[in-house]
Amino acid sequence: MTASIRNSVVLIIVAGGIAGIGGVQAQRAPSNAPGAINVTSDSAPGWIPSERQRQDVIKSASDYLSALDEGRYDGAYAMMSELNKRTLPFAQFVDRHQKLHAQSGPLRQRSILKVTWTKDPAAAPLPGVYAAIDVASRYESVDRHCGYIVLYQGNDGDTFQVMRQETNLIDNAMAQKIEQQKSRWELDRLWAKLAANCPNYDAASAKPQ
Repeated sequence: MTASIRNSVVLIIVAGGIAGIGGVQAQRAPSNAPGAINVTSDSAPGWIPSERQRQDVIKSASDYLSALDEGRYDGAYAMMSELNKRTLPFAQFVDRHQKLHAQSGPLRQRSILKVTWTKDPAAAPLPGVYAAIDVASRYESVDRHCGYIVLYQGNDGDTFQVMRQETNLIDNAMAQKIEQQKSRWELDRLWAKLAANCPNYDAASAKPQ
């Protein structure tokens, strides 16, 4: 979402190797001030999200992530846009998230780092409102996790739908293996490289709990 919406390859460390997952890379406006409304430079001139939209996008993101955390895949998939569903069939969606859940374990903490908005950007696949929500999480077996969700609203008052999701993580077992077989420096270097896909995330803040 941004001055350009583009496809990218997201690297996720998994036991036994590195796997790629498709996603959308989003460049963000720089302001992180509390209460700031961040709108991209290519958004419709003069537009800002309404208070209702700001509330609805946080609720939609929270509902979607909670459904994934709790294994309610039917509900999570129903929140995805039709465009997203065409590129990610339900069986593949379930398989992907079941594997991620088995790898990560139960959620311990999640933070919303920033929300960035745009309306009718030229490079978007559809006209409408887009909100990119940057998140960072900790799980029972994962201290290093970050990503974002892009939500889409076609018309004012419509329910926000999940247009894209990106996840980057190194599970703790893999992190320990990298540190033991190589070095802590190499672990930090690798995580910093992955976390570069996560705007507004501080890779140095990821420390085992």
